[in-house]
This record gives sequence, C-alpha cells and structure tokens, in this order.
Amino acid sequence: MTYTALARYRRLPAQEPTLRLIAFRLRHNWFCLPLAMARRVIPAADPTAPGLGLTQLHQENVPIMDVADRIYQSAPLLPGPDGAAPAQPHQPLRSILVVDSPRFGLLGLQIDDIPSLKRARQSAFSPVPTTYLVMNRLQGISTLVTLGEPEPPLFLLDIDALSL
Repeated sequence: MTYTALARYRRLPAQEPTLRLIAFRLRHNWFCLPLAMARRVIPAADPTAPGLGLTQLHQENVPIMDVADRIYQSAPLLPGPDGAAPAQPHQPLRSILVVDSPRFGLLGLQIDDIPSLKRARQSAFSPVPTTYLVMNRLQGISTLVTLGEPEPPLFLLDIDALSL
C-alpha cells in the first residue's frame, strides 16, 4: 500500500492556534500580555523608588505606572497555602515593560524581575470567576492562562481596564 503526501496531510490533526505572550511577575503572581503589545524592556532606574515617573524611549516621554498597585488596588498580599503571607527573600530586580496600549498609547509598566516569552494554546485560556476578582479586590484581569504542570498559571492583563 502506498501513501501520498496528500494522504498523510489529511490525517494530521488540525493545529490549535497559539498566542505568543510576554510573562512577568507582580508581587507573588504571574501576569502576561500579548507579545504584540510589548515594545521594549528597560531596567528600572531606582528599584526602590515609587512607581510614578517618566522615562524616555526614542526621545518620547513614557509615563511609568506601578501596575501592581493598580491590579491589587493597594490590597495586602494574599496569603499562601499555609495562611501566611508569601516570603520575600530579597528585593526583586525591577524592570519597566513599555507597552503600546490602544487607550493610553505608550505606557511603562513597573514589573518585578525580567519578563519571559511564552506560547499558549487557545484551549489554555479560561475566564477568572468574578467572585474571585471581587473577593481579592483585583482589577484589570478576566482571563487565566494555564500553560501546563511545571509552569505557574498566568493572569492575562487588560491594561485598558485599569483605572488611572
């Protein structure tokens, strides 16, 4: 029995669409944005300084937002599995993720550490229950991205939903 290339092609399952993401840590959770929104990652000038300020990118002033403060709405850290607040062993290396927001234009997001690139299949996206968001006073997220066992879950951030 002979197989043609067309017959082999027809037997392959359809590829599930994937989305490229840029993932970053804010406090003790992981967040992500579509990679297409990201413009540049730059080191924070002073990691201990408050999140308000401006930076320049290609001779354009870019406002910097402490995005963790906006998401968590100044709420205390959520407790860990044993009921205690998560331990912070050292001061994280801070970075500025410059994104292009449809509502705000160029915006610098102050994030913890250096972001990483991820790929997520369409089936990895699921809604976050509204009750969870209300109980934990979270804003700017509505979708959870589950990549697999060794990877932590990611909250898909909606920059335009954050209040300024």
